[in-house]
Amino acid sequence: MNYAPLPVPQLKEVKERLHSLLVTGNQEIDQVMTYLLQADGKMLRPRLVYAVASLQENQEGVVVDIAAALEMIHMASLVHDDVIDQANTRRGRPSLNSCYSNQVSVLAGDYLFASAFQLINFHHLPEVMEDVTGTIRTMCSGEIMQMASLYNVDISEADYYQRIFAKTACLFACCCRSAARAADLSPQILQMLNQYGLCLGFAYQIIDDVLDFVADPKLLGKPAASDLISGNFTLPVLLAMQNEREGPRMLELLRDSTSIADNMAELMDILVKTRALRDSIATSRFFVQSALTALEEIPPGEGRNSLLDLSHYLLDGYYANLIQLDKDRIDETGTAN
Repeated sequence: MNYAPLPVPQLKEVKERLHSLLVTGNQEIDQVMTYLLQADGKMLRPRLVYAVASLQENQEGVVVDIAAALEMIHMASLVHDDVIDQANTRRGRPSLNSCYSNQVSVLAGDYLFASAFQLINFHHLPEVMEDVTGTIRTMCSGEIMQMASLYNVDISEADYYQRIFAKTACLFACCCRSAARAADLSPQILQMLNQYGLCLGFAYQIIDDVLDFVADPKLLGKPAASDLISGNFTLPVLLAMQNEREGPRMLELLRDSTSIADNMAELMDILVKTRALRDSIATSRFFVQSALTALEEIPPGEGRNSLLDLSHYLLDGYYANLIQLDKDRIDETGTAN
C-alpha cells in the first residue's frame, strides 16, 4: 500500500505561526525569512510533535509553538549545512547561500535558533529548553564528525550510525520528547516515544542516503550522488566496500578522491552488483519495524494511529513516491539498467 503525505490540519497553524514570528516588518530580514518559508518541506518534525501530543489532551497553543520551534531548529541546521557544504540547491531551489551570501546565511540560521529559543522560553518549559539545546549541541558534533571523516575509506558502520544519530535521529527523538513533555505524558511513555523517534530518524536518514544514488535529482532537489562526490560515505558505500569480490575495486576507486565523479558509473554498478542499495533499504525497514515495536505498549487511539501512519508513510509513501528502484534503476536480476 502507498501512503499519501499525512494530512495534519494543524500544520497550517504552524506555517502561519512561523510566518508571524519570522516576518516582522524588517525589510532585509523579511526578504530572507520569506524565501526560506517558501520552501516546500515535508514538515516531518511538526508532524511528529502533533502525533505525540495527540496521545493526551494538551494545550493547543503550546503544541503549535513547540512544533514551530523545532521546525525553526531544523531550518537553521539546513541553512548552516548548505554553507558548510557549499551547496547550490536545496529542495530543488537555489540555496539561501547561493541567493545571498554565506554571511547572510549564517546569520539567518542564528536568527532561527534564537527565535526558537525565545518561543520555547515564552512558555516556561525549562526541561524542553534543556533538551533542545543539548540536541543542537549533538547535531553540531555530528556535522563536525562528518567533516572530519570526508573521503575516509576506513570509516566503519559504527561511525556511520554515530554520525546519523547526531545529524538526524537525535532531533526526531527530541521532537517526540518535547511533545511528550508539553502534553504531560508519563516518563514511561516518554521513553517509548524517545525510542520510536530515534528509530524513525535512523530509518529516514538511511532512506535519504539511498535516494542520493537512485532518485530523480529533480524530485530529490539536489544533484545525484552528491554525498559520495563530496566524500560523505554513507551506508550503501560502506556495505559495498565490505563485499569480498567487489569491495577492493570500490576502495581503489574511492581512494582517488579527485576522480570519484568521473568513475560514478562504475561505482554505481558496484553498488548494484553487491546489493548494497537493497540491503540499505532492508536496514531502513528494520528501523521502521523497531519504531513500530516501540509503540506496542502505547494505548490505542487516534494519537497512536497517527504515529503508526507516519512510520508507514516514511517508507511506503516518501520512498515510493520518489523512486521505483526495482523498475527504473535495477532489474530483477540485480543488474543496472
